[in-house]
Amino acid sequence: MAPRHYKMTKKKAASEETRHKIVDATVKLHGQKGIFGTSWADIAREADVSVGTVYKYFPTLDALVPACGELLMERVQPPQPDSIDAILGDATDPGERLRRVAEALFSFYHRGGRHLDADLRERELPAVREWDEFLRAMIVEFLCKALAAWSLDDRLISRLSFLFDFPTYNAMRIRGMDTETAIATATELAIAWLDAHAPPHRRGS
Repeated sequence: MAPRHYKMTKKKAASEETRHKIVDATVKLHGQKGIFGTSWADIAREADVSVGTVYKYFPTLDALVPACGELLMERVQPPQPDSIDAILGDATDPGERLRRVAEALFSFYHRGGRHLDADLRERELPAVREWDEFLRAMIVEFLCKALAAWSLDDRLISRLSFLFDFPTYNAMRIRGMDTETAIATATELAIAWLDAHAPPHRRGS
């Protein structure tokens, strides 16, 4: 290996390590203080780099937040859009299918914790808004697959999906429910709502 190439490789590795330190520190701080409660000086102290170094790698929140999101998702492992068949498995009962959807989503919410609890200002950030839209669409897709035998229209599925959103889980958590209780509660409410709004379409019970 030529000396110059060796030096460049070491330089690139050091650069990647610095970048990772900054992102790792930011993810930690965002979980403690929120996005807007975390300053570049906070990040620099946590990552043990200069403020100028933080700005060099991430000059704006629009550059920093997506990088943090990528690292966080690697750690908390959200359900994937194509994982619904594995989530439902061989369950045929609608209640059990809904419970499995709630379990997959709420377990992810539990792993994500404070990182998923964005405030109104944070939800205006493009990366946060994009994530929210992606998650809402995935929840609707999961419910469509779980309740395929019910022949429900999109309007009813969209209304039902709020029971499986992070804010719903978070509200139950704040009120003292553990994740298992929240899963059971969301499932029971979903079945009751469906019985009230679409009883003729029910199958498998």
